[in-house]
Amino acid sequence: MAKRLMLLLIVLALLSPAMLCEASAEDAEQLLVDYGDGRTSWYPVVASDSLEGVISGTLGAAGVEVSFVSEGDSRLVSSVGGRGPVTIGTDATANMQECVWRVYSWDGVAWEPEPRDVDLEYFGGSYALGFYPKESIVPASTPDYKDVWTCYRGTSSSDGVSRSYGPSSVAVPLEWYSAYAGAVDCSILYADGLIYHTVSGLYGSVGMDSLAWLFCLDPVNKQVAWSASYSDSGNIEISTPVIVGDLIVLASGNWHMYCLDRYTGEAVAELYPSGSSPDMCNLSRSTEYEVFKSDPSVAKDRLHVNAGITNAVYDSGALYFDASDGVMRCYSVDREEGFREIWTHVPDQSVRGCFYYYPPYVTDVGGRKVVVAGNYSGRMMCVDACTGEGIWAADVSDSRGNRSGAVTSVSVCTGGRAVVCFADGGMVSSSGGVALVDLRDGSVIWEQDVLCSKPAVYGDRFYSYVTYSSKGAKTVVDHYTRADVELVSGYCSFWVDDGSLGWIHPTDALSVGGTTYCGGRIYSMDYSPGSEGSLGGWVWCMSADTGDVVWKAKVSPYGGAAYSMCAPTVVDGKVLVGNDYGAVYVISEVRGEERSSSSDISYESQGLAHWSWIALFAVLAAFTILMVRMYRS
Repeated sequence: MAKRLMLLLIVLALLSPAMLCEASAEDAEQLLVDYGDGRTSWYPVVASDSLEGVISGTLGAAGVEVSFVSEGDSRLVSSVGGRGPVTIGTDATANMQECVWRVYSWDGVAWEPEPRDVDLEYFGGSYALGFYPKESIVPASTPDYKDVWTCYRGTSSSDGVSRSYGPSSVAVPLEWYSAYAGAVDCSILYADGLIYHTVSGLYGSVGMDSLAWLFCLDPVNKQVAWSASYSDSGNIEISTPVIVGDLIVLASGNWHMYCLDRYTGEAVAELYPSGSSPDMCNLSRSTEYEVFKSDPSVAKDRLHVNAGITNAVYDSGALYFDASDGVMRCYSVDREEGFREIWTHVPDQSVRGCFYYYPPYVTDVGGRKVVVAGNYSGRMMCVDACTGEGIWAADVSDSRGNRSGAVTSVSVCTGGRAVVCFADGGMVSSSGGVALVDLRDGSVIWEQDVLCSKPAVYGDRFYSYVTYSSKGAKTVVDHYTRADVELVSGYCSFWVDDGSLGWIHPTDALSVGGTTYCGGRIYSMDYSPGSEGSLGGWVWCMSADTGDVVWKAKVSPYGGAAYSMCAPTVVDGKVLVGNDYGAVYVISEVRGEERSSSSDISYESQGLAHWSWIALFAVLAAFTILMVRMYRS
């Protein structure tokens, strides 16, 4: 008997490091709710005999509304948190699909689709509810890596809020960086502990350096997991991909959209413009779509008509994106059927204008799902997200009635409203403003000529970098004293309801990429390059209540053109940023290796030095001692 037990212990001791890692993770049974728009929530399971009882008890204990419906002999989850079945498309559109709540079980490695019927006995384990149109699309959040950042600004509403946590302090040298020939101008995505980002081709180069790339990084072993080149569109590659389950969808300046396997980089499907041909997939996995670049309303609309497709967002089983031909589009995407058009909205000529890389924004207004976008003609439009029908369109103007040059961001907030930033349209604008817009009809609730970068909206406040402009407002109203406060460049907190000032932290280090809110703190990065001394190259972490600096970290290495275009991604105790120097930086409380002055990176696995192997050797040693004693007894 003792020798049989010894054999069992040997088998257990030879388990892989990955399984040891899993065993050391939190083993409590949990329920994931994936809303299918970038938002996820985890809850400890409240045990019950049936799966319906587990879902009802678990969400009820957390104060989350859940309802069920009977369909034949089955019981189905009807709605969670007020989100119920949604049909995207109509009989008049190209395709239709229904998005519903689906059930998944965790098998220790991946999510497994289960029957939607929850009137079944519960045998333990972790489960997920995912709001998706097909069971083949599974949640990206897992028990091993709960926190994800799947799209530009985090969710389809672009609120810039992370539900994860960031570092309380920063270790130096920074935990890790990865450098390239070209610029990193996209937001950094994160899922399964992996980092995803694009790299533009090196400006003015030829050959391989001129190509744009999509990278998947393994920050644990500090190496590239995979990479794929996808464009030679003239180096205009600043769009952020979007993660859809085990797929990653990438928009390009060459007017193509690619769908890749998120774990291997293998091409799954491709959307390509009319007059072109697929360049990653064969015709059996590719879909052609019509473009409108030659239409008079956008043919001469600055050079941005050549920018291709914007950032995309995923919501209720549909992929929404704009393009620089001034047209808004809605497609489905999945592994089996690739891209399928649901609807295309061509705006009226009076409001038509090209879109840059800013994405559309999806929200519910009065029970109606809508998609909102601003263009480079200084206009906004609101479209029915299910049908593609236009609802309203409006000019966005400053306090003197002058139409803006560009609507640079739309951040959805409570009450069917949005904080809208606009500017003169330059790459670095010298004038602009911010307004609170009623999304029911496009009317302006308040407006002030304060040039803001892309804000993070949390609760009743929003947070942004403000650039003082001689053409704009000279003062703002203090929220608490109602006195006028002199406006200067710096990070600011404003109240959503009236635009009054909460606090201001002065700094001339320009920031245009936007801010991110996480756990009562505000994160942002200088647009100014690190070679500009104390006024450039810093990542900021500030208190959302007071504006006091919690910590600052200067990215390294850097160069004279190290401009940062996007807001930091804050997830799993890390801050992820990139810049025009061509690097992605991982900032955390973990101290990295001392760096040489070279920007060359050697991608090497930690090999046997990785903690999981060390843990394995420790377990083997302990079991060896135990077995010797048992054998002798």
